[in-house]
Amino acid sequence: MIKKAFVTSSVYALAKKLGQKAAIQEVRRQLDSPSRESLPMVRTIYKLSKIAPDIELPLMIDGGATYIGMARSRAFHEAYKSGAPAWIAIDDDLEVTQDSCVAMLDALDDVVPRIILTPYYERSDDDAPRLTCPIPLIRNERRIAGGSLLALPPSSGGGFGFVGMNRAAMLKIVTAAKQDKAFQWFDHGEEKLALFYERLEDGLWYGEDISFFKWRVPPTVSVELLLVGTSIHGGVALNLFSL
Repeated sequence: MIKKAFVTSSVYALAKKLGQKAAIQEVRRQLDSPSRESLPMVRTIYKLSKIAPDIELPLMIDGGATYIGMARSRAFHEAYKSGAPAWIAIDDDLEVTQDSCVAMLDALDDVVPRIILTPYYERSDDDAPRLTCPIPLIRNERRIAGGSLLALPPSSGGGFGFVGMNRAAMLKIVTAAKQDKAFQWFDHGEEKLALFYERLEDGLWYGEDISFFKWRVPPTVSVELLLVGTSIHGGVALNLFSL
């Protein structure tokens, strides 16, 4: 099990209500005393922190990003710059159960470049919930923590609600992106990689998450779905063992 992961999240809605500085302070307060009223992301981070007494979770909370692709690119940059052996990104409205947290840390402890995605239901205007990632018809699974990791085909991905990425994967992604100057981005004078920049291709608009997996993750990086525990998004639970 990996014992250190750089954790990032964005609290745009809370910052709009309280202001950026106050929103970040509120997240810190909730982490000190989590409750049922805390943000789902806070409850997830708290679960991660209780898995082992020596676990380290340096935390970056973005309270100002109105453009999600920019926020995710900044988060990747800070996680990579930290030198941490893994990055875990959590959306503020997503919670997972303790067994999902344990399995995530287990899956990231690997020299093989890996990205671990957690499926969840996305919000929709109709009554039919939709998954945020594809489930392959031909299944290539490996067992982990009583459940499994399901491999996705190259260039496939999904929603970034609860995602883990090990250092080996980050190195592969950075090396590939630096070969293309189109990804160079100067943010407040600091050079970063615009890894989550949205793309228009053949008349289709690809969002930041799909653009990342489709064009910025090299085929040498394994992308897998975490099928352990339960994810809860917008109050709607998904039993990951059932997928």
